Amino acid sequence: MSIFYEEEHKTCYNYNVPQQTVFKYFKLKDDSPPIFLEMGRSMLCFVADGEIEVKLGRQPVEVVGGRSFFLVPSGMNFYGKQLRETEVMCCSFSDAPKFCNIYTLENLAAMMDGDVKEEPIVPLHICDRLHDFLCLLGDCMDDGILCAHFHQLKLQELFLLLRAYYSKEDLARMFSPILGIDADFRKFVLEHYREFVDIRQFASLANMTVSTFQRKFKHEFKKPVNEWLLDRKCELVIRDLKTSLKTINEISEDYGFSSLQYFSNFCKRQFGKTPTELRLESF
Repeated sequence: MSIFYEEEHKTCYNYNVPQQTVFKYFKLKDDSPPIFLEMGRSMLCFVADGEIEVKLGRQPVEVVGGRSFFLVPSGMNFYGKQLRETEVMCCSFSDAPKFCNIYTLENLAAMMDGDVKEEPIVPLHICDRLHDFLCLLGDCMDDGILCAHFHQLKLQELFLLLRAYYSKEDLARMFSPILGIDADFRKFVLEHYREFVDIRQFASLANMTVSTFQRKFKHEFKKPVNEWLLDRKCELVIRDLKTSLKTINEISEDYGFSSLQYFSNFCKRQFGKTPTELRLESF
């Protein structure tokens, strides 16, 4: 369906602004390339009828069936490959959205404190009302309604639907990786982590002592700084080997390896294979 005044929409400064985009819509055919997203924001991933292979960070691949959705925490790269034709709607958010005016993620965390076991992927079924919402949203985006204001309104509507049609226990299980986090600190780390190889510099920019920074980092990201940074480097190397047209030499240089041999040794140590072998194999 066409929209009125299409050119007015497209020339508005709020139209299709990447940093303000909340929803992304993928129609995955059998031969479509995989989705590979570097998550600077947390994301809800909704899978229509079909199946996709999902890999979060360096965790093992899991298969998520159709009419399901799950959370991808910020700072964890997301890979999705359809096993059969499907549609995927991704909803990214940086600040913690409210379920309604009086109920927030903080309320959920307080209620479930100590009772929720954090799990890598907790798929929930897409109920009929949520399915209708996603179908209408996808149709509107196809029609060309892509302004930032529309995205923010639909984000509020989405969380109201989650509040209305899902139990607090299920929501707490799914959102557990981001419950109780310091959003500002997490955002700071995700914006700056590529700039530093020295933890002292990183801590200094955060205006913390090294010990305070390391303690807070482990609390927020569940891993020591060096281990977390190594995981991110491994994820990005794999992403470029499998999805980019860069040569292996270019990838080696991009990630600061002094020689191809050093890069090859790194891949063998982290993945058990050479860069060429990693490039040729499937995920």
